[in-house]
Amino acid sequence: MTVYLILMALVLILAYPLVERKPSFGKKLCYVIVTFGAMYLISVLRYGLGNDYYSYIYIFRNIKEASGFEIFNMGYEPGFTIITKLISYFTDNVNVLYAIYALLILAPTAYAVFRHSEKIWMSTMMFICLTFFYCSLSFIRQSIAFAIILCAYRYMKEHNHFMVLLFVFFACLFHSTVIVMIPIYLIAVFIRPTKITVPLYGILTALVYIFSWDILKIAVMILPQYKNYLELNFITQGYNPVYMILPAIIMVLALVAHFTGYGKANPKTSSIFTNFAIFNFIIWLIATKHFVIERFSMYVYIVMIMFIPSIANYYMNCAKVYFARKKNPDAVVEFDKTVDEVLREKKAGKASAVNKKAVIDNSADELDEDTKRILREIMAEKSQNGEDSDADTTDEEIYTEPEPQEKIKDKYAPDERYLPCNRVFKQYKNKVLSVITNPVTVTAVFMAAVVLSNQWYNYFGLTVSKKGFHGVVPYRSIVPQYNELVLSTEQDEQKNKLLKDEENFLSYIYRLKENENYTIFMTAKADTVSGLNDGARTALAELGLVKLAEEHNNKVRYIAVIEGGKVTYEAVSDEDFEFSTSWNGRGVSIKSVGAGKESSITLLGRPDDLSLDENGLNIAVFDNTTGKLVDKVRFKTYYVMLSATR
Repeated sequence: MTVYLILMALVLILAYPLVERKPSFGKKLCYVIVTFGAMYLISVLRYGLGNDYYSYIYIFRNIKEASGFEIFNMGYEPGFTIITKLISYFTDNVNVLYAIYALLILAPTAYAVFRHSEKIWMSTMMFICLTFFYCSLSFIRQSIAFAIILCAYRYMKEHNHFMVLLFVFFACLFHSTVIVMIPIYLIAVFIRPTKITVPLYGILTALVYIFSWDILKIAVMILPQYKNYLELNFITQGYNPVYMILPAIIMVLALVAHFTGYGKANPKTSSIFTNFAIFNFIIWLIATKHFVIERFSMYVYIVMIMFIPSIANYYMNCAKVYFARKKNPDAVVEFDKTVDEVLREKKAGKASAVNKKAVIDNSADELDEDTKRILREIMAEKSQNGEDSDADTTDEEIYTEPEPQEKIKDKYAPDERYLPCNRVFKQYKNKVLSVITNPVTVTAVFMAAVVLSNQWYNYFGLTVSKKGFHGVVPYRSIVPQYNELVLSTEQDEQKNKLLKDEENFLSYIYRLKENENYTIFMTAKADTVSGLNDGARTALAELGLVKLAEEHNNKVRYIAVIEGGKVTYEAVSDEDFEFSTSWNGRGVSIKSVGAGKESSITLLGRPDDLSLDENGLNIAVFDNTTGKLVDKVRFKTYYVMLSATR
């Protein structure tokens, strides 16, 4: 948990000096590199985090072993399959695999936030707190897909339907559920949130929620191959309603902004993304009955990390104008611009200079060469002096633009009165009402609601929720020193209980290494090494089990004994074999065998077998001080999931 708290502290502490105070291109770039770089390190150095961590190792190995077009018959999307196959050509190291996956997720996200966010620090904070970063540690394919959708944010704002659908198609190459974005986007674009449509959304949602089972039954009648799905947990169970709180807060903030100043100043942006906020809440509401539905929310939810900061920036700009006009009614306020706006202005400035040169060279045929040369020198001199070349009227004398034809009224045209630079705030006689409507108050309330609710949600996932977000808490690392440091902080009286409750193979091995008060007996039955990955082998080597760490023959038998933190016996054999020793004055007999036979760990005077006698690595752990059995467990080391059974 400490790792995530340090990450959040980094995101918030660096916000003011690098983003808010005298913002510049370089400082914003530095902020994004540091914060997303920290997330990248956490992603690369993790081990066993996320519900799907081992699943993607299994997928990677299957794709690596497949040949030719067989890779497209494995049930995974083509984009993901091709990239994974390409990775397998130059490495089989799962840490490198996850490093590349993390780059595919975080690099596009960082680019979109840096280029288009109006509050970079807030977007970064929301990316973490709305669980997208945690999701990237588990749901790899879907995370790559939502990163691609986030890059389409600019085109969504512009209602550039072709480009949005192109990005949706590209994202579908990594997760097929992105297809849901096509109807959602089209509805969001063509149906504006109004005082009529919003209540209609509510009525339709209530009907779907009430009759969801009937709808699912009709669906399986049409698609009978999915009939058995109705009995699965992810259909029959739902999320705790507490997970709906933050989507509800975001929807309320979006609706309030849409029907007040922000929506009138930015009608095109507000219309589509307020719809997204509503649809996101609807999906989460239904997920409280069928939690699999939550997966479909990610593509509209991810856009909220850009939309909510845009609203916050609008209110902050209004507050800036309010403060400036109180001192000077004629004050001109400079607003911070997005990196994209700055780059576009620079590009437009260069284009303007090129166009003016073209006008002189091509449009003023009646001028002689000396006159053209003089005009160029004047323009160059003005450029060096920092004067605005657009103010030069010489070109107008040479060439006059045709007068534009009258345009059709744009229904998304902004109301100039509500732009921050034009806002006039009404003064009420009632002091309470005056304070409430004050732009400074509105800004403070909005920022507090966003920041505090996000931080609460993040804290909830790290501490209150037993498995965290998508199974990524607590943090585990491939770095041995980190794991040992964390384990060393645990209280001695809790160590035995924590060992018995441990399900993660890597953490279990490190717990054995950290506690020198144990005597450990291990025996293998059948295949014991096929599921071991790089992190697991490193942990075994750190424990002193070098032969097992280096073994790749899945047919060998294996026995090991560790006493007081030291390996006193370790052996592998191609045949079934036994080993006898003593512990605490009592004889111990250990047998390692192949499949279909009996493996055992027997202690003189104990009638029960200390081996679970199941395929994989069977372990029995004793406390040397009390002489009592601490744990007996089997890990499926023949399978990539390395699951524990007791």
